[in-house]
Amino acid sequence: MTSRSRAILTVGLVVCCIGPAVAEDAPACASFAWSVARDRAAFAAPDLPVLASGSTLPAGTGAAQVALKPAADVALPVQSERTAKPGTFAGFVTAAVPSAGTYQLTLSDDAWIDVSQDGRTTLKPERISGKAGCPEVRKSLRFALGPGPITIEIGRAPNPQIKLDLLSVE
Repeated sequence: MTSRSRAILTVGLVVCCIGPAVAEDAPACASFAWSVARDRAAFAAPDLPVLASGSTLPAGTGAAQVALKPAADVALPVQSERTAKPGTFAGFVTAAVPSAGTYQLTLSDDAWIDVSQDGRTTLKPERISGKAGCPEVRKSLRFALGPGPITIEIGRAPNPQIKLDLLSVE
């Protein structure tokens, strides 16, 4: 068998085996109010940074996996709009917003999100979209943000790790 034949066979097997799995989850993932394709791709990256609660998102990358702590053990910088539930996890990260605009904050799992730019109050999202049944993404919110630092607080998470993506809306 030639190397070209092996390559064609390999591509065919990948399409045959992976194609149906992608097609099965596409309806739920495609039913968000806006595209979460960039978030899904970011969450699937093999080099996704893992951050401890209290860390800063690396400049130039909006996606990371955040290690959360039991909610009872976390002191969030800004009081959350929702009180912690027993048995859930919480944490926060900071980020630098380069310019004013609308930003999309997406989570891999269900959780409560608070965003603050002044360190005292939380911002209301402009829009929220969430869908059960999309394996990589559960919730996506859009915020109008000015340039400068922000704090992203995660609460009421059922698991000690969550993927988060912060992107400028195209």
